[in-house]
Amino acid sequence: MALQSGNGIVRGLGVLFSLLALIAAAVAVVLVINRLERRPRTNDGYLAADIVHMAPEVSGRIVRLDVQNNRYVRRGDELFVIDPEPFQYAFDAASAKLASLRAQYYIDIRQVASQNSRAAAAQSSTKSNAAQLALAQTTLKRLEPLGAQGFVTREQVDRARTAVRTASAGLASSRSDAQAAQQAVTDTKPLEAQIKEAEADLANAARNLRLTVVRAPCDGQITALTVAAGEFATEGKPVFTIIDTDRWYAVGNFRETNLAGIHPGQHATVWVLGFGAQALDGHVDSLNGGVVPDEGAVSDGLPDVPRSLEWVRIAQRFPVRILLDKPPPALMRIGATASIMIDR
Repeated sequence: MALQSGNGIVRGLGVLFSLLALIAAAVAVVLVINRLERRPRTNDGYLAADIVHMAPEVSGRIVRLDVQNNRYVRRGDELFVIDPEPFQYAFDAASAKLASLRAQYYIDIRQVASQNSRAAAAQSSTKSNAAQLALAQTTLKRLEPLGAQGFVTREQVDRARTAVRTASAGLASSRSDAQAAQQAVTDTKPLEAQIKEAEADLANAARNLRLTVVRAPCDGQITALTVAAGEFATEGKPVFTIIDTDRWYAVGNFRETNLAGIHPGQHATVWVLGFGAQALDGHVDSLNGGVVPDEGAVSDGLPDVPRSLEWVRIAQRFPVRILLDKPPPALMRIGATASIMIDR
C-alpha cells in the first residue's frame, strides 16, 4: 500500500514538473518573441562603405604614381600624375590663339572708329551740300521774277540757275559718298564671337592641364591597385579604388514583418564576426525601397508566375542601412559579416 502511494506521488511530481517545463518553455517563447518584436535582430549583415573608382578625366601615360595598395590617403593628396606635356602644348596654343584674336580685335576697333569718322564726315558734307542747294534754289526763285521785270540782268539769273545745278550735283555726289562710307563700316561682332570661343578653348585647355594631377576626393584606403608608373590611363577607366573611410555602414536584411517599427534615427548595436565581444553603436540611416521579387517578374512582356504553389510563405527580407558611430578602423572591412540589433 505504501509502495503504491509512493508511485502515485512520483507520477504526480513528474506531471507537475512536465507542466512546469511546458509553462517555462511557453514563457520563454513569449519572451523571445516579445524581445524580437521590441528589438529585431539579424545575423545576415555585412559592413559597407562608399567607394570611389578613381578614373582620370584625361587620357595619358602615368608618369608618377604616389600611392600603394591598402595604404591610406587624405583628401587632396596627389595620387598620380599623367604626362602634362601634350596638355601644356594645347594650353599654349589656345593662349596664343586668344592673344592673336584680341590683337586683331583692337585693330578692328580702330578701323571701325576711322570708318565711322569718315561716314560722319560724309554725312556732314551731305548736310552742307543740301543747305547750299536750298540757298541756291531760294536765290533763283527770288531773281527769276526780278529778271522778268528787268530789275536784274539775264546773266545774274543764269548764274543762279548754274548754282542750283552745281549744288544739286554736289548733293547727289555727297549722298553717294555718305552711303558708301556707311556701308564700309565693318562689324566686330563676328570677331567677338571668335574671341569668346577662344576663351572657352583656353579655359578647357587649362582645366585639362590641371586634371593631369589626380587628387584624392576623400579620406580613404587604396584598394584594387594593379598598375605602376608608365601605364597608359584612359579617360573614364578606373585605375584603382578608394574606400571612403569617413563613413562606415552595417547593412542587415530584416524581415518585412519587422520593418513597420524601424525608422531612421533609431539606435542600433552591431557586432562584427570575429570581434563578437565588442559592440559597436550606430543608428538607422535608411531602409531599402525594394528588392527583386522571386515571383511576378515580367519576362517578354508577361508576368512570370510559377506553376507550383508553396503553402508556406517565407517573409521577404529588406536591407536596412546602419550608420556606425565612431567605428574602430581595425574592424572595418567591406563585406565583413555582422550581426545587427535595432532598439525600438
